[in-house]
Amino acid sequence: MGKTKAVAKKPAKAKGKAKVDGNSTGKPDGKSAARPDGKSAARPAGKPAVKLPPKLPQVALKPKHPTAPSLPLPPAPPQPEPSRDELIAPRDIGRLLRYGERFGPHKIDTRMLPVQLPVAATRLAICDPAVPKSWRTFDRPVTPGTFRVMLSLAKLSEKGVDKERLAAVIVHVGRPPIAKWTVAHFTGQKKPKTPDQLPRVPSTSGWLVLVDAGSGSPGPIAVGDASGSGPIEIALADGRKALALRCDEGEYAAYWAIDETDRPICLVIDFDVLTQKDWKTKPT
Repeated sequence: MGKTKAVAKKPAKAKGKAKVDGNSTGKPDGKSAARPDGKSAARPAGKPAVKLPPKLPQVALKPKHPTAPSLPLPPAPPQPEPSRDELIAPRDIGRLLRYGERFGPHKIDTRMLPVQLPVAATRLAICDPAVPKSWRTFDRPVTPGTFRVMLSLAKLSEKGVDKERLAAVIVHVGRPPIAKWTVAHFTGQKKPKTPDQLPRVPSTSGWLVLVDAGSGSPGPIAVGDASGSGPIEIALADGRKALALRCDEGEYAAYWAIDETDRPICLVIDFDVLTQKDWKTKPT
């Protein structure tokens, strides 16, 4: 009989795949990876957690303690000047500024002077140049500047001869339109209660001087032997310039033209050359 050959049995196939350390890709993960020295490798540090900002409340909360501002606060705006309690002018002073206006037989002529009145302070003053005690400072402030001066002349024709007298002097310190006319008050004097008590400046020398109030009265002001009836510009020792005006002896009132914001537009010195009868004539 012949010998039978021994058939070697094939190893049985594993039903499942062998378990591989690491992830499914076959790569070793950080948990089981071994280092050459036999120690397991440390797990790499993960990314830091993102810190979300705190939720703001729907309504702003007032801090318990006030905090100081990071920047200094701007200065407060200046307070507006209160409206001045001045007596309303008893006359329509604006008629003295109108060229061709008639007061009875008189006709108004206006003339702008070539000289101007510089004012560095915020007040105007008036006085009799020969009498320092007559010094008066107008209490209403003006913006410093160089002001134009205008003359109002009352012209009268008698027997073919034309005559003219200085009816008023006007110092322009602002811009129109004019809202009202008020009586000019002097510093330190009370408001008059009636038109018969108007503040007035006296003249006994036949001159009146308009000047920057500055630091006060400069004392007697030398006008000199001036001929003619025109205004004279006088330089004072302290640098101020004055405007001297020839007038009759008497006492004279002044008036302000005011705009809607209570700012002065012009100052008018009325020399009272027109009578009450002249003022009663209708404006032209």
